[in-house]
Amino acid sequence: MKKLSIIWGLAALVLGLSSCKQESDPQYHAPTSFTINEPALKNQVFRCASEMTDTETFNLFATQPDYGYSAVAQYSALVSLDPDAPVEEWEELPNETPTSAAMSIKTFELGAAINRLLDVADEDEFNANNYGNTEFKCYFKGVCELNGVEGSRIVSDNTVSYDKVMITYAVKSPGWIYICGDVQNIETNVANGFTAPSMSNYQLYKDNFAVYEPEDRIGEKLYVGVFNIVPKDPNDEKFNDGSYNESNPDACGQFRFFTELGGWKPDFSLGSNEADFYCEKITDKWAAGYTGDIVDQGLGNWGIFVEEPTPFTVVVDINADGSKIYVKEGVNTVTFSEREPEFTPVEE
Repeated sequence: MKKLSIIWGLAALVLGLSSCKQESDPQYHAPTSFTINEPALKNQVFRCASEMTDTETFNLFATQPDYGYSAVAQYSALVSLDPDAPVEEWEELPNETPTSAAMSIKTFELGAAINRLLDVADEDEFNANNYGNTEFKCYFKGVCELNGVEGSRIVSDNTVSYDKVMITYAVKSPGWIYICGDVQNIETNVANGFTAPSMSNYQLYKDNFAVYEPEDRIGEKLYVGVFNIVPKDPNDEKFNDGSYNESNPDACGQFRFFTELGGWKPDFSLGSNEADFYCEKITDKWAAGYTGDIVDQGLGNWGIFVEEPTPFTVVVDINADGSKIYVKEGVNTVTFSEREPEFTPVEE
């Protein structure tokens, strides 16, 4: 009997520990409150940048809402010139450090948003209203959400302001990155041939090898381009051993991407692999559609074996949660479902 009591006691202890463990396990719940902090420098005068490439930022700080556990959340902001306007009418401001509640926002983004809130038609109207010499009081709300978790988005309960914001005429236009490698512009027929991605070659790259954001996805870092993949020269002496074939990575037309023209160093390179000039062969996948991961600062290439210049459509998705590349043979129009591209062949 004593032995049975010990067994039951141990069982109760185990059940008790299990119960405690279950009670202490984090459980998601939708937050009910979220706060953004009043800026310490709210009365400081600052002027917003007019160029998208300007990296100047200002800050907003928020507290993490209670999701039931320490979640990796995504933060952004909303801006309005009217604190009482419905939240649907506020303009969105992307956070340069999206997983940080200490938000860093480009002043260009703010200036462009104010231009939209003012419904400025063009630069003449901007100047006619003397907006460039006006100090605007801008109101902000914080936004927080968990990627992929429906219902997790919450807008801050309170509103804060910067009281002396000055703007220039600023309009958001599509951003771009550059493709480099055995590629050819299908309109100009200019070939790249791994021309150095340096500022001395800026005009060549901008005119022929820029991969742009679609007009309806400006600021989302989704880039779409159509180019020819150019074959390697089969008469190159390095193929004298008969290695000019689909199985040889060196026989593939290759390419990778650069976010800026800063030379061959990895700082601005988007590749298939960390290794310099590694080739990820996708010849057997690109006809149906290839999807792969992008290595930030990677120096490896993607490779396709062709025997004549052949068009392909590429989508580059630069994302904090992991960047992706999508390649589809042929000339295609691209639409998006969320961030997922859908390719539709263009009839000749």
